[in-house]
Amino acid sequence: MIFNLILITLVIYSIRGIIFIIGAIKERNKSSVHPTGYFPFVSIVVPARNEEKNILKCIESLALNSYPKDKYEIIAVDDRSTDQTLEILNKLNLTIENLCVVVINETNKIQGLKGKPGALQYGINNAKGAIILMTDADCIVGPEWIRTIVNEFADQDVALVASFTNVIGNKIFDRIQAVEWVYMHTMASAGVGLNQPLGCYGNNLSFRKKDFDALGGYSGIDFSVTEDLALLQAMNASEKKIRYLTHPESDVDTYPCVSLGEYFKQHHRWAIGGLALGWRATVFVVTSAALWIGIILSVIDMNYILLLCVFANRILWDYLLIGSSLVKLRKHELHQWIPVSIIFLSFAELIIPFLLLKPNVEWKGQVFNKKH
Repeated sequence: MIFNLILITLVIYSIRGIIFIIGAIKERNKSSVHPTGYFPFVSIVVPARNEEKNILKCIESLALNSYPKDKYEIIAVDDRSTDQTLEILNKLNLTIENLCVVVINETNKIQGLKGKPGALQYGINNAKGAIILMTDADCIVGPEWIRTIVNEFADQDVALVASFTNVIGNKIFDRIQAVEWVYMHTMASAGVGLNQPLGCYGNNLSFRKKDFDALGGYSGIDFSVTEDLALLQAMNASEKKIRYLTHPESDVDTYPCVSLGEYFKQHHRWAIGGLALGWRATVFVVTSAALWIGIILSVIDMNYILLLCVFANRILWDYLLIGSSLVKLRKHELHQWIPVSIIFLSFAELIIPFLLLKPNVEWKGQVFNKKH
């Protein structure tokens, strides 16, 4: 009886792996990254709140892009920073001609829009581009980032484009997070491929402004601590064409969480926002729980060969899923970190559901709850 139950858990996780692999392949086959000669004017919106350590490298990487300088603007939004962020931006503004610095204060902030959505909307309101590209102040883009993203919009029906974010760093914990982000991006891209939006990341997200305005902007979208998922779902509900790029020139680099506390605080926000997935979130939790059901049953049965099979089954399917993206992204050095990352994630997944018991989410010194 126990043996049969363990086999069922293996089958459940295998089916999940197959579905995600099919979705990821399907989405990759949709996108085109070859040069198109398509150069519309675009606006890059960068929200910044107390980012004095990161903002310089971010803006400089955007300024050094290969996209024609007269065809894009950088809109840096200082969201009531209390450090040197605004001073750094003002200095950059003297040397970077296509940089526009806008400042949010208590009198001009957008009423009814809290946190990051408010900062993004403020920047978008000041944007002149037909296409909006978004990244975060703690991200660095490559020289072909704008061109590669914009190429997808050569298809006039495409309304939103998401792409990958790389976590940089050489420590073991950094590498584990790097693999995890590739894992989550790949599942998110598979969701788009299967027309079941599961998520995306706002630090590498772009959209056609007219389609965003048709939704009523962030004011027309239910507030979420994961505003990127909310926008993705709204675009999908409006039956807009969405793309999820897996390409080394469309990704951006960001920094890892430096401690487990920061890591779980980040995942707490993601978990709260992920509740908007409804039944999809339930299916994901159930299929992830299949691993631990298999482990517990194997221990009860004292069948350690089956115990190894349960772990091996997860590592196999996740390796195939993650590894395929690493090949596309040319991140070959991360292959060796996949097994240890999967083991870490398996234990982290035991903790993350309990984070939902805490309703308040902290972001950039601001506290939000489900009512917000």
